[in-house]
Amino acid sequence: MSESRSKHREITPEDITRMQARIGVLIPHNDPFNEVASEDAIRHHAHGIGDPNPLFVDPHYARRTRWGTVLAAPFFVETMGRSRNRIIPPDVREKGRGALSGVHQFYAGNESEYFLPVQAGDRMTTYHYVSDVEVKESQLSGQSVHYKYRHVWANQRGQVAATASRLVIAGGREKKSGERKKYADITPQHYTPDEIKAIEAVYDQEECRGARPRYWEDVTIGDPLPPVIKGPLTITDVIAFNMGRGSPFIKGANRVGWEDRMKHPGGYVDNEYGIPDIAERVHWEDALAKKTGNPMPYDYGGQRCDWLGHLMTNWVGDDGFLRRIRVNLRMFNYVGDTTWCEGRVTEKYEENGQFLVRCDIWCRDQRGRETANGFAVAALPSRQHGDVVLPVRTERQVLGDIFDAALAAADRDAA
Repeated sequence: MSESRSKHREITPEDITRMQARIGVLIPHNDPFNEVASEDAIRHHAHGIGDPNPLFVDPHYARRTRWGTVLAAPFFVETMGRSRNRIIPPDVREKGRGALSGVHQFYAGNESEYFLPVQAGDRMTTYHYVSDVEVKESQLSGQSVHYKYRHVWANQRGQVAATASRLVIAGGREKKSGERKKYADITPQHYTPDEIKAIEAVYDQEECRGARPRYWEDVTIGDPLPPVIKGPLTITDVIAFNMGRGSPFIKGANRVGWEDRMKHPGGYVDNEYGIPDIAERVHWEDALAKKTGNPMPYDYGGQRCDWLGHLMTNWVGDDGFLRRIRVNLRMFNYVGDTTWCEGRVTEKYEENGQFLVRCDIWCRDQRGRETANGFAVAALPSRQHGDVVLPVRTERQVLGDIFDAALAAADRDAA
């Protein structure tokens, strides 16, 4: 194992300065996992998060809905999008070069707003940049850097489909095995046949509202959302998630993987055979997961975001529309853990012609821990006022000066 790939990587003042230099710099994204929102890609994503909603997976069913076509689950849009700019100018790139490279990072939360559904056949332009950088102390990893990515996706008609703000925490790995104690009391979960049957019974009772409209007038504050269960989590579930959603770190096999490693060596760590492999292995490799201070491999935070999206789309039905969702990832969800996705209605109101319901949402595991929480806002049809009205926004309306910068960058790149 080479020293460069085995040495503990601590956060330095230079890391922080270089991360701050990245604020507002448009990051090119030119190799989306999905170029087009095909019916196949939408279905694969839904299956990868364990969501069999026919609006997402059955074209014949979807054609009979108000949409007339297959729609994607909310977080599918994150698999899409090419940037207008192809490169970061060399002088700008140099200011942020190498920031936090080789420091282990955790996806800690996401807040998304949806304006239009992603429909079969859509293409996306994406705008992607660091919007904020903070230095904090973490119980798990000591000094850490919290930074946010801002994302905007616009369809081929120039209409914004979604925006997101994603929180990432960079905190490094252990210097020596066992030094981090935050999760030391967590042990692997084992199940009896009767416990598995009880979990399967919850799967069997899952309620997808589907074609039965849930009208705004019929919703009462305090109403519980029918739960969605996920798990017990297996490595197969993690693989299925990657197959449907793609990973920004798994670029391909053999030569393609080697080419990526040449560009991003800090993202690779030697495995037990002395072979450099992606740090993403924390989600399926026990030894590397333990180096992050965890007792075993854990899920992608994006899985629980998708799962809570599943909870909400089950509840709103075909005629409703998820407008906003925030997910705070509070604890790790380990291989073997079972997650109950739950929620309740906390508010209902009218705004700009939309009839909205706000729900508190959360994930609870078999230990009783709340591993994620947040809220969601859904637009529902009204008995009195009719169908949900979608808020159409253009790229310029949402992005402002960033849109102008993207156009300028595209012109410069083309010159």
